[in-house]
Amino acid sequence: MRDKIRSLRKVMACLTGVLLIMALLIPAGGSTAFGADAQSYDVLIKGGTVYDGTLKPPCVEDIAVQGDRIVAIGKLEGKAAKTIDAQGFIVTPGFIDIHEHSDMIVSMLASGEGVTPAMKEEIKGNLNAIYQGVTTVVTGNCGNSATDTAQWFKMVESMNFGTNVMHLIPHGAVRFELFGEKNQPLKLSPKQLKKFKARIEKEMKNGACGISTGLSYPPGLGTTTEELIDLAKVVGKYGGIYATHMRDESGTLLEGGNVAVLESIKEAIEIGRKSGTPVQISHLKLAVPHSIKASRMLTLIEAARQEGLDVTADSYPYTSGVTGIEILLPNSFKKITGGIADRYKTKEERAEIKALIQGLYADIPPEKIILISCDKKEYEGKSVGEIAAMEGKDPSDTYVGLVCDHVTTGIIFAHNEQAMKDFMSNHYVFTCSDGYTWARDIPGAHPRIYGAFTRKLKVFALEEKILSLNDAIRSMTLLPAEKLGIAGRGKLESGAFADIVVMDLNTLKDKSTYENPAQYAEGVVHLMVNGVLTIEDRKLTGQRAGRPLKGRGRPVLK
Repeated sequence: MRDKIRSLRKVMACLTGVLLIMALLIPAGGSTAFGADAQSYDVLIKGGTVYDGTLKPPCVEDIAVQGDRIVAIGKLEGKAAKTIDAQGFIVTPGFIDIHEHSDMIVSMLASGEGVTPAMKEEIKGNLNAIYQGVTTVVTGNCGNSATDTAQWFKMVESMNFGTNVMHLIPHGAVRFELFGEKNQPLKLSPKQLKKFKARIEKEMKNGACGISTGLSYPPGLGTTTEELIDLAKVVGKYGGIYATHMRDESGTLLEGGNVAVLESIKEAIEIGRKSGTPVQISHLKLAVPHSIKASRMLTLIEAARQEGLDVTADSYPYTSGVTGIEILLPNSFKKITGGIADRYKTKEERAEIKALIQGLYADIPPEKIILISCDKKEYEGKSVGEIAAMEGKDPSDTYVGLVCDHVTTGIIFAHNEQAMKDFMSNHYVFTCSDGYTWARDIPGAHPRIYGAFTRKLKVFALEEKILSLNDAIRSMTLLPAEKLGIAGRGKLESGAFADIVVMDLNTLKDKSTYENPAQYAEGVVHLMVNGVLTIEDRKLTGQRAGRPLKGRGRPVLK
């Protein structure tokens, strides 16, 4: 027995010595491997300046990738199937676009009308996002998009989409689907509300990450706040968010002296307060008329946050948007089922619209409303001012005719520039594009779909220094990841998914312009999605590795 004990002690002593030797072999300051041999990697990124997504100061480190995961960060040695020299470049987590509309564009592929094979590849790859460093997008925004979460996720998988995808339930599109497009009820009956809530619950179980509203579009413009609170409660039960395109983003003065955009922010906060659901204010902006300063909008959000409510926002770095040009009119001018209200049929009745747009022309001249699509094709590419001159009309009459008699989409320079800068300097305002996957041969694009993230980093962080580079990166990585509850993304750390951007700040540039929008951003040297190199040495590899990223799918335990 004593001999056995002595033998066991010898074995233990040997094991202890082996463990000590192994400890000495692990590089100082390095991370241990996560589920992989620490000395053998698929990819080793060497010598880059790492911005990990937090406020930690950047430092030079190596990053090892095995499969779809980061397995070590630090001063690393060892073999790798591929070694990337990142000296002189920065390394960041893949960017997250929290407000995007690719689900609406991918439907073009199903019809195949006018879509060439080359266009299909660009759309499937989400290349305009990839070239900016975006590796995850959130679709389903503004209440108008894919209504079947499970079906959309299957489509993402089947086409091998270029970026990861999360999805919001589109309130307006589901409401139309459930209750018809012609006879939308302003207020839902108890039976209708029960049906709506059951559908929201189904979509949350299928992996949606929340619900979105488009309250300046039909049918959301007629929806009651009470309905939205009830639906947000269902979403909150599953850990989802309430993302809202608010009722009115303008500085319009309402009866009683209230300001439209401030009342809209108050409504969003009230929905969050009464439902207990986190609020995300979409594409925060101050649209014409610019009657207030951004500080009054931000004060409301900050007060809600101090109250303990989870209220955040996102914005894009441009002073124009792209939507139907009737967006400039208050909701009272529009039908819940779409279009301008039926009462605007005669010249006398339309005088109300004319008077309103004449007032807005002080902030946004007719040359700043440019049609990119119209059912009257000869108007496309022209401003309201140009169309008026072409037809010998007053620009106000031209606008009235366009919104009452035609279906139009335009680029509208309606947003206050100083407000845009004030918004992005706050940590609770994330980065978005309000864009979509696109193909360069399809006309009518807004520059933001090609350059929003690059422009924020280059122009507003590095050049104008509206915010630090670290803060700008955090606004498009860790902060949206935390808001959405995305595990293992938005931060560079051992065990995280390998969504990684290697970027050259010296060549960083958003090339897209209003005159020539179809130009990819520059500056991304290498990009990985789930451990797969999609861009290598500034060129596409032809590989796509995006995945559906599903929400919890089950209630949160409290």
